Amino acid sequence: MKAFWVRVAGVALIAVIAFGTIAPSLQAGLTVSGKFKLPFDARWGQEVLPAGDYSFTVDGLSANGRIFVRRGTQTVEILLPQMFEDNDKQTLNPVLLGIRHDGNVTIRALRLPRLGTFYFWLPKELNVLVAKQPQLIETVSVEVSGD
Repeated sequence: MKAFWVRVAGVALIAVIAFGTIAPSLQAGLTVSGKFKLPFDARWGQEVLPAGDYSFTVDGLSANGRIFVRRGTQTVEILLPQMFEDNDKQTLNPVLLGIRHDGNVTIRALRLPRLGTFYFWLPKELNVLVAKQPQLIETVSVEVSGD
């Protein structure tokens, strides 16, 4: 009888370890998509996106995830985030956060409710400007599907 319980405990331990190993990769493999309308031109990654309607797809909810930004059917940017915080799951509304500087906007973050926040690199010149002048935050509402 004791051997039976030792085997059951062993199988349970293996199942817990397997789940702990597989669960993060399952979340990282999730795909989320959405759309937004930029009311102004904004720099996001290497591109300056003109005002207009866009869609996006997040391939993987992790710092290794990629964000594909499309205008119509054309991919205009593929972004790799600087950082992903999945402990910021209390965000009520999905938004793009931008920093306005010298009349220009640079997208800094994509917040997704119940999932987390992707942070993007700022240009080197903006890092210096942010230290010297107050930041003006711009938000753009995002419509999310697939979460």
